[in-house]
Amino acid sequence: MNRRELVLSYERNRWRATAPGLEIVHAELRGLESLIEARLADERAPVAVELKFDAAALPRWLRQYHGHYCNYTLFVTPRGDRP
Repeated sequence: MNRRELVLSYERNRWRATAPGLEIVHAELRGLESLIEARLADERAPVAVELKFDAAALPRWLRQYHGHYCNYTLFVTPRGDRP
């Protein structure tokens, strides 16, 4: 299984997932995950995308909910296994 790590932040009413040479942006977290899946899907092997929140970049109003946010892994199926 391939592995990638992306840092999540929230700026200007948009979620942002970044890594060196990669930036993916969407207004909703689930939409961002869909874009990540489309962008990082491999032809043959699944990809484990480790998403790590940049707590310092979360807006002040969202910090009250920081206990509900945690780092997680998004498992992306290979392109060949998709319907």
